[in-house]
Amino acid sequence: MIPITDHDPAAPAPGAARGATRSTASGTTSGTTSDGPGAPPTPGAARDPATLLRRLGRHVPFGTDRVLVGVVRLSRGYVERAGWCAATTAPVPAADLHAAVMACLAPLAPPRPAIPPTHAVAMVRCRRGRVVWLPTDDAWVSALVAEAGRRRLPVVETFLLTEHGWRCRTGTAAGSVPALDRP
Repeated sequence: MIPITDHDPAAPAPGAARGATRSTASGTTSGTTSDGPGAPPTPGAARDPATLLRRLGRHVPFGTDRVLVGVVRLSRGYVERAGWCAATTAPVPAADLHAAVMACLAPLAPPRPAIPPTHAVAMVRCRRGRVVWLPTDDAWVSALVAEAGRRRLPVVETFLLTEHGWRCRTGTAAGSVPALDRP
């Protein structure tokens, strides 16, 4: 599980939203991030999970068996940076999940924690199947919460995205768009 991140502030290429792949010569994917669960109320994205998910999708392409992690600036509610790592549908040891999330989050997180927090983290778990949280999805959320906690970053929201639609982990928000492309 090799994380892919890019800190290039360039605008995303057309079609970089649903299922498209955007790569640079180094094989990285550009992106930005938004708020996560546990963060204080913020303007814009934190109040509307669908908006946050769309903002993440504009900067990091959704793809089957991916985990997207984004850093959101709380004062403005926009996604600053994002990255993703490959994920399998099979159960993976917790230590491997923590290592993958840590490797993905390390280059994205601000260098110093601020009090009160100025940034937060959001995650999107992309996989095939029903839009129902499974134990394998919960393991990714647990790894994110632990690694974000080490960096003193609140988690604004976590999402599950399948070909049938999306669902929030902490709230009741759900929808049919965006969704992964059907096989």
